[in-house]
Amino acid sequence: MAGCLGGGGGDEGDGEVHFITDYYNDSWEPLWGDLESDFEEQTDIQMNIEEGGMSGTQEGRLAQLIQSGNPPDANTSTFDQVADIWATDQLEPVNDVVSAIEEVNGEVMTGGAFLGGDDFYQVPHGQYISNFQYRADIYDDLGLEEPETFQDVLDNARAIDESDEHDARGYGLAGMPTGKSQDEFQVLLASAGVSGLGIRWSDPEARDELEVYFPEEEVTMVLQYMKDLAQYSPDPTSIGWAESLGGWVQGQYAQCYHLNAWPVGVTALTAEAQDSDALRGLAEATQIIPYPTWSEIDTEENWLSSPAPDGYHLFASAENTSEAKEWFEWLYADSMEQTVSFYEADPGRFLPTYADVLDSDAFQNQGIMQAHPHLLEKLQYVQDEIWGNHYANVDEADVSSPEALYMQRQWFYGEMVNRVVTESNTVQETYEWGRSQLEEALTEAKEQFS
Repeated sequence: MAGCLGGGGGDEGDGEVHFITDYYNDSWEPLWGDLESDFEEQTDIQMNIEEGGMSGTQEGRLAQLIQSGNPPDANTSTFDQVADIWATDQLEPVNDVVSAIEEVNGEVMTGGAFLGGDDFYQVPHGQYISNFQYRADIYDDLGLEEPETFQDVLDNARAIDESDEHDARGYGLAGMPTGKSQDEFQVLLASAGVSGLGIRWSDPEARDELEVYFPEEEVTMVLQYMKDLAQYSPDPTSIGWAESLGGWVQGQYAQCYHLNAWPVGVTALTAEAQDSDALRGLAEATQIIPYPTWSEIDTEENWLSSPAPDGYHLFASAENTSEAKEWFEWLYADSMEQTVSFYEADPGRFLPTYADVLDSDAFQNQGIMQAHPHLLEKLQYVQDEIWGNHYANVDEADVSSPEALYMQRQWFYGEMVNRVVTESNTVQETYEWGRSQLEEALTEAKEQFS
């Protein structure tokens, strides 16, 4: 997927709206091309749409442009990826754009992650809900039950891996030092009853100062759990976000951590593209449940706080910010049908942020949803059950603050996973190294946002 539409990184002041996005695959590319052409014809505003790559790569491109004094007009990412930019007043408020979109698609269903008070600094697109996914066909063949604890997941992984009935490995563990490994580690910590970021409020009532909260027992247990899972996984150091999706479609493993119904959607889309009944069966067999918890805690003690909102950010010092606003309003406030086309390009990846989208006729009548009703069912389950009942159960887990956003983009969390799965450090050594990195990063966050 290397390359871009319309060039990439236009010259300063060239009049183009430079937009960097990771909403990019074989369906997105022609969709962006058609929308770009229509918009340019109707408005005479020129677009330059660049593929930025997924989390862990896009940040480098964005930093390069900002440091050169030539920021893009807009990008797509979760809000934490641009937290430092927001904190230094380099993001443009987009209240007017969001209000226009809400008139067509319903109210935005999340708010706190934008940290703008009454202002929006993101044009929302979708939310990421963390969960556990498994292959029901393999479970049924081996007589396995849905896991409730980490140990259940590990036992199932061992049973699958040692079985002669299937080629799939027991688990697909992300072990690259950035990206998915970081997200998986943080969700597992939350599922063990502690903060995924390793921080908490010094005074939960006042909520005015954060402190390190990285208990050795829970953190080393999660690291050991991930190290144990690595025994039953394809090479973890080869698995990130993109690779995890490709591995699922190829049937490389039967259990994994993921977001929304993304593996289901990619499998369904590939099944239709290849007219493959085998892949249709795989999409149907993919089941989604809340990620199991450490056996020492109850599910209501899970520290998952709020979904990660993903969308578009506009840069205040860019050359064509007002034209970029016109672009996003044109994209999303035109019609429900046009809005739905963006979710159809990447089915299952996002839970729509706008209240009326998921239940709309336009969304439910998409060709991919009609061909794979299982996909729609799983998205509704993710919204109603997992987000509805497995998030925000612990009040003190909500550490929303500039410092927390700063911490979320520290890569040492993923590096900790990489160290244990490659056995370059012991679990204890990794914990001690990670704690020192955590303490240093929190000090930096407090200094930066004081």
